[in-house]
Amino acid sequence: MQQGLRVLIVEEQDAEAELAARRLAGGGVRCSHLRVDSEGAFRAALSGYRPHFILSDFAVPGFEGLQALDIASREAPDSPFIFLSSAVGEERAILALRRGAVDYVLKSNPARLVPAVQRALREVRERVRRRNAERQIRQSEQRLRRLTRALQLQSGVNAAVVRLTGRDELLREACRLALQVGGYELAVVSLVSPDGLTAKPWCWLGSEDDTVGFGDIQFPLSNGTEEDTSLLARSLRTGEIAYCADLNQSEPPVHDRNAWISHGFKSIVALPLTVDGARLGVLTLASRDSNFLSDEELLLLQDIVASLSFALQYRRHEQVAQLLAYFDQLTGLAKRALFCERLDTLLRSRTVPEGGPTVVAFDVMHLSNVNNTFGRHVGDLLLQRVADRLKHQFGDDESLGYLDGGTFVFVLPQTQTTAESVTALLEGTVFREAFHIEGRDIRASFKTGFARFPVDGADGSTLVQRAEAALKHAKESGEQYLHYQIQMHSAVAERLALEHRLRIALDEHQFVLHYQPQVNITTGRIESVEALLRWLDPQHGLMHPAHFLPLLESSGMIVAVGEWVLQQAVEDCLRWRASRLGPVRIAVNVSAQQIRRRVFVEQFLSAANACRGEGFGIDMEITETGLLLDVEGASRKLRDLRAAGMRIAIDDFGTGYSSLGLLSQLPVDLLKIDRSFISGLPADPASATLVSSIIGLASAFNLTTVAEGVETHEQFDLLRRLKCDHSQGYLHSRPVSAKDMERMLLAPVRKSSQRAAATRP
Repeated sequence: MQQGLRVLIVEEQDAEAELAARRLAGGGVRCSHLRVDSEGAFRAALSGYRPHFILSDFAVPGFEGLQALDIASREAPDSPFIFLSSAVGEERAILALRRGAVDYVLKSNPARLVPAVQRALREVRERVRRRNAERQIRQSEQRLRRLTRALQLQSGVNAAVVRLTGRDELLREACRLALQVGGYELAVVSLVSPDGLTAKPWCWLGSEDDTVGFGDIQFPLSNGTEEDTSLLARSLRTGEIAYCADLNQSEPPVHDRNAWISHGFKSIVALPLTVDGARLGVLTLASRDSNFLSDEELLLLQDIVASLSFALQYRRHEQVAQLLAYFDQLTGLAKRALFCERLDTLLRSRTVPEGGPTVVAFDVMHLSNVNNTFGRHVGDLLLQRVADRLKHQFGDDESLGYLDGGTFVFVLPQTQTTAESVTALLEGTVFREAFHIEGRDIRASFKTGFARFPVDGADGSTLVQRAEAALKHAKESGEQYLHYQIQMHSAVAERLALEHRLRIALDEHQFVLHYQPQVNITTGRIESVEALLRWLDPQHGLMHPAHFLPLLESSGMIVAVGEWVLQQAVEDCLRWRASRLGPVRIAVNVSAQQIRRRVFVEQFLSAANACRGEGFGIDMEITETGLLLDVEGASRKLRDLRAAGMRIAIDDFGTGYSSLGLLSQLPVDLLKIDRSFISGLPADPASATLVSSIIGLASAFNLTTVAEGVETHEQFDLLRRLKCDHSQGYLHSRPVSAKDMERMLLAPVRKSSQRAAATRP
């Protein structure tokens, strides 16, 4: 029920306005109304009354409805304008729709008023929603540009971590990247003194004026018992990023705040650098924008700090290249390649008895919920805590690995290991206690998958892959743990096999076309047929497209199959014309993937033009939802086809989202009413009203209507009363082969010939 709505009524008579308001209220649209009958009053009401929607008569003395429509379109574009008039010609109604009216309702047909208003209000809400979304998109684009810079900075730092071997050149490169890639105005690396009491700038980059005097600065560091005197000191004490979003605020503490402000800086962020848990220094970045860091950028900076700290830590041991290649920087555990290499070494080191060792892969469940609720850094800390407990439990990092995405892997050399015992081990050690992270107690759960040597694989890579496959199946099935079974890959194998068979079907011409007639409701004559794809599978016989069409779409084969369908339909059309069957048009379904191809229009016309003329031809059908995937691009190509003489039909109309404004712009000739609406006829009043509205809408736009799924004479009779143009469904015929369709087309020809012979002298 609508409440609190205001309607502005352009009407000469109070009684008519009151009647309209009562009809709205009777239909559940609760609103107050204001009647005006002059241009001045109308303009004043638009600014003062601010109506949610407008009802207008076409003819008010001294103030035409179209004039009111033009004013409202300029001054109140978000207030839908509906004509409510005693009489309006079809030409004037279409003109009104094209000039911005959302609908017109005859006073003699009051039942249409409430649905028209409700639909118009829905469209307004959707338009406002889209406008708000566009505004958010603009804001997101600005944020995205900043995030892009931060991502590029992260990428540059990661590349430098791999490329540069010395600590000094790495830190200098980080400063350079912060300025030239990250967009900061000043970057300073400060290193902690050997006694740990102070930090002093070691490298700084920025304009010459901004960096004067940095060599003489010293930052006192807190020992934990006194307050921090600088952002740098706070970052080193806590080991976390410290951020001052606005230097004009008194908190957090900033050393020599006025000097920063005098140079035009408005915000500073301090990124701590640690090596083996020891405080090494801080990378400080300054900007002349306040509040310039979003939560996402802070998380990226956190990753950058982690990369730098990780690199500095292992450069101390001159192993950085190997560590970055083989160890996960978050958990410190071996990545897949190194873990598999170590596992292969284990398998080769001795004769392994039947039944072992066992590779166990487990996932930390609901990690994405932790990331979304508390932030990515909390999820990362959770993974680090899991890794720490694993190391403590096993004591040997050689048997542990991390496969990314919250998946850990380890190997147990024991020959009698069972899935139950491993699960109990993890539950009793790693996941027994909650993880205490940033003042929160986070409970974590897990699922596991197992693969055992040699029955499930003879090498490390295979065993890990199959343990992962078992884990994936456990997560999908809801089991706590699963052992690898070859059947786990059966669904994937079955899909690949079907795709292979479909490719063979295309190469070996196993596809066939069946046709279903579309009957003129007035004359009873078959004027067109729809071409429907079938697969004559050598193994299973005639296959309905529901069994294979989704795979054709997802694999991209629908383009090649669609081209075959068009060519076959043209060949059948040429044969029927040569046999003087018809005239009849063939409707061919086209997928959105085909339309998106650059050469679609040229290829379609090249094939379809061969059978044009004498009432024969090819029509193109596209689903409403497929068309709406790319309205602008599809409309442009459809206009080119229509200009060349092709007829365009929207299939399954009513199942997607179409507005009057959109429909008036589309180059469409036919609307096919979806079978889901026809099935309720004639018993369901709602279906009857909806079908009647679609037929009326099509008539207003000079479109031909085709009702799909007609199965009973009662449905056919109602469609005839509603002035639907064509009927398609089992009442007339199921889809039949081309030969059977020829016999159906021949029947009226023979009757016509017999009548002609009877009248011949």
